Amino acid sequence: MTLENFTFLLAFLGYLGLSANLVLTARGTCSRPVIAMVALVAVAHVYLVWAFRYDWQFAMAVRNGYAGFFIFHSALLAIVAAALAPPAICRPLIALSFLIVSAGASGAVFRYEVVGIYRIPVLLNAGLGLGFLAYNQYRKIRPVR
Repeated sequence: MTLENFTFLLAFLGYLGLSANLVLTARGTCSRPVIAMVALVAVAHVYLVWAFRYDWQFAMAVRNGYAGFFIFHSALLAIVAAALAPPAICRPLIALSFLIVSAGASGAVFRYEVVGIYRIPVLLNAGLGLGFLAYNQYRKIRPVR
């Protein structure tokens, strides 16, 4: 396994962990150890991307546009904030993180060859997670009979 493969495997594993956190928070639990593990994986992924793909050069980080740069780093910020925030703030941050990561990952698997192998798993995870979010919101607002 190359370092590049490991870097993007970390990204996918972090995405799966974020999805697990999404389910946990919907059940009323904000598991600090689980979101902390996801944050650690996300930080490791971002570190490896900066160190080995961008070579610590800002110009390399924005070579494909500022939107991708913003999505990538706002996801990291939201995940780390969720790991540090109290439960009342942790829950919405996890949902926000999931939405940001889903948008970024769904685009990346079509744009970049190196993560093309994750196309189907990412799309399935995004679809299931978005469906879960929608169902959970519907369940909260539907009238009681």
